[in-house]
Amino acid sequence: MTDSASSDAAVIVERDVWIPMRDGVLLQADVWRPATEGRYPVLLQRTPYNRADSFAVIVNAGIEPLRAVANGFVVVIQDTRGRFGSQGRFDPFRQEAADGYDTVQWLAGQAYSNGNVGMYGASYYAATQLLAATQRPSALKAIAPQMTASDYHDTWTYSGGALQLGFVLYWALGLAAAELARRQAAGESLDAEAAELQVLLADPWSAFRSRPLTEIGALRTLLPAWIDWLDHPTRDDYWEAISIAERYASLDVPALHIGGWFDLFLSGTIANYQGMSTSGARQRLIVGPWAHAVTYDALGEVDYGGAASAAALDMTGLQLDWFSSFLKDEPAELSAPPVTVFVMGDNTWRDEDAWPPARSRLERFFLSTGPADGSADGRLGHEPPAADGGSSPYVFDPAQPVPTVGGATFLPGAYIGLHAGPRDQRAVEQRPDVLSYTSDVLSEDVELCGPVAVTLYAATSAPDTDWTAKLVEVYPDGRALNICDGIIRARYHHRTDDDDLATPGEPHEFRIDLGSTSIVLFAGHALRLEISSSNFPRFDVNPNHGGVIAQSTVEDYVVAHQRIFHDRDRPSHLEICTVPRQGRSRN
Repeated sequence: MTDSASSDAAVIVERDVWIPMRDGVLLQADVWRPATEGRYPVLLQRTPYNRADSFAVIVNAGIEPLRAVANGFVVVIQDTRGRFGSQGRFDPFRQEAADGYDTVQWLAGQAYSNGNVGMYGASYYAATQLLAATQRPSALKAIAPQMTASDYHDTWTYSGGALQLGFVLYWALGLAAAELARRQAAGESLDAEAAELQVLLADPWSAFRSRPLTEIGALRTLLPAWIDWLDHPTRDDYWEAISIAERYASLDVPALHIGGWFDLFLSGTIANYQGMSTSGARQRLIVGPWAHAVTYDALGEVDYGGAASAAALDMTGLQLDWFSSFLKDEPAELSAPPVTVFVMGDNTWRDEDAWPPARSRLERFFLSTGPADGSADGRLGHEPPAADGGSSPYVFDPAQPVPTVGGATFLPGAYIGLHAGPRDQRAVEQRPDVLSYTSDVLSEDVELCGPVAVTLYAATSAPDTDWTAKLVEVYPDGRALNICDGIIRARYHHRTDDDDLATPGEPHEFRIDLGSTSIVLFAGHALRLEISSSNFPRFDVNPNHGGVIAQSTVEDYVVAHQRIFHDRDRPSHLEICTVPRQGRSRN
């Protein structure tokens, strides 16, 4: 035993273990292993958030190392390149495939290893798993990616072409703060950057209002990738080089995918499950009523009951069962179903054979003008609109954006869900730049179970703008709780790899992906769709001028006159998936 190792009767912990990369850079890790000599499967977590932070690497990652060791595993937690104890320069995503491959293969050759390695962890830790898996290291036998993206353009940095500002800027500031401490410890003088970061981290809402986004000096200096992300708003070669979705054919490793109905990466989690299922390797999907890094029994304004929490699922046990079936010399049989989802409303877990379930049925609700119970502007109905169904106008002023209220956010309050999940939308719906379309009151329970999308036929007076959609459950007492939402930037309405500015005044077809859900709407409730052009600061605000958005200032803002069509030739509509009710009605 060396000075950097400690031991009790069952476990040896080796601190500050150096692992060599192919270019000579050394990455630092801690190793937990059984005190009894032998060869064991290895579980690897790679983190940019400091392997010494027990909340980040144990609570959020979902595996307790000592318990894993007691179950016959070695656990290795490594700082990624350029972070905390590791050498090199941190460049998010772009070094993780090679470094992950080298780490996996090195661990497989250690005296304590049986040659089989699994990787686990959430968010960026999950990105390191998927990127390593694209290189197909022979020792990597299974992974467990939680709450992560399928493409680092469209389901991480951007969504529908709009910058996921509330997440990506907040994340960038945290990354920059760690880099600042690292470089100051090395003797660099970064007083201006330190002062700016202090202000922005103390009041992130002021950071979200910063314009232009390219001129946040601390990020230009401490996280050059921030400028790269802004310089590549389209899905070009920069993003394709690190896309998971482009590489599903090579991802033939068993994977346990874990997501949340209010996680901002939900679409990526589901896409990874579906895409990797084509490889033939076993895949499993679990989705709870959670937001990013918030996996408790309550979220927003809803308490889903004790069974809803990740703790109730026993995340450590669940993952150890998964890895035992692929990594151990005598694998345990795994009888788990392909899909397990939490059905909100019924507040219970349910197993499925696929996602979406084969029994799901696509339903359309068409937008139209006219009264509906609880409606401020229009109605949702199954009947297609009339030939002269009309249209609904509103004015979008980028200087007065619609505020984010709930949803799949990572706004300040991360880890406690302060701003995430289902929250009452009535104040938002009172705004003149938010159109509401409401169904008749439901005469029986309706269960949504699958993807949600909106097709808008709309026109704008501007060369570019945004269209947002939000699905809402309306309660008998008037409460309006959001279910899911999405956005499309007009210039990307055909595809996100090429600009196609709108022709002012000319109607275009826009499809907005709202993600997926599993929720029961009880009799007496109603379904509502909100349409607008901003959701700030979850997404950046479109200045409407058709130019480079990241370089825009408030002086560049253009007021846009918007119009939603709902006639026979332009039938704007909502698409939901429903399944026959299996649960017990509340009424």
